[in-house]
Amino acid sequence: MLTASSVLITLGVAATLGIALTLYVWHFRRRGHEAREGLAALAGMRWREFSGFVVDALQQQGFEADRLQTSPQKGQAADLRLVRDGKVWLLACKQGLKYRIDARAVADLAEAVRFQGAEGGVIATLGQVGSDARRGSQGLQLLDGPELWALVEHRLPAGLHDELVQRARRRALLELGAAWVGALVVGALVALLLAPDAPVPHQPAAAPASNTSPAAPAEAVPAAAPAVPSAGPAPADEAAQREMIRLRVDALPGVRSVVWSTRSTLLVNLAEGTSDGPATSAPICDILGAYPDLRASRLQLQPAEASGEAVRFMQCHSY
Repeated sequence: MLTASSVLITLGVAATLGIALTLYVWHFRRRGHEAREGLAALAGMRWREFSGFVVDALQQQGFEADRLQTSPQKGQAADLRLVRDGKVWLLACKQGLKYRIDARAVADLAEAVRFQGAEGGVIATLGQVGSDARRGSQGLQLLDGPELWALVEHRLPAGLHDELVQRARRRALLELGAAWVGALVVGALVALLLAPDAPVPHQPAAAPASNTSPAAPAEAVPAAAPAVPSAGPAPADEAAQREMIRLRVDALPGVRSVVWSTRSTLLVNLAEGTSDGPATSAPICDILGAYPDLRASRLQLQPAEASGEAVRFMQCHSY
């Protein structure tokens, strides 16, 4: 039996713990979700588009693209030329999320800086910079993961950035709900431990047996089965429909990641070993067809880098 003191203890502990968890989730976990969503979106872009965002972001530090530089053709193997205060710098952009910058990568760029007579160099990666690389940085500027996202995030198109922020907020709100439920459970356990032992109620003596036969029990009436709620229609809100499409496509076999690169383009990054073809695109088109407002969206199928296949754009359904 709940007493007033146990209720107060439960609410007090739950409120204290819940507020602390709310601050943690909203100010740290939410930002972490934004960074992870943003890095995944950058990883799904072409290397030139990704490196262009990095060059734009470095303008905050006084860098500009070298106007005399021709368009690089070597992708991630190319060193881009930047200019700051009239002096040349080299920039190496490594796009993979699993990329790890080691001491060898630092030594290679440092050698290129010396060979070209540049002032310095910058390495930017979506992956990680190893501790050995940081110890032997040789004066190079090393940017990885969340640090690079903090520079690039406000350079993304407004629509893509807002979608990433909303997705991170939804994940944070789910975590907040679970955190408050856990806080209430902990509060109840603390109240139970602090509550005094309850007195054992007095048990009345059993009534003497009667010679009369007991009345036959009334026939039990079966309880009505609870009604199963019917599946509702597709969400009317377009943003909710986009998220539902993304989650359903992301669950398909052979799909590595999914993001709306624009309001009308669904970017699907295929996993290694998955080949582009009707077997891959047909399930995605079936999912799009279930949402009339978005069924005519353009589909961008991005094969894995090692596959050697070309990117394919298609439209499953007409307007």
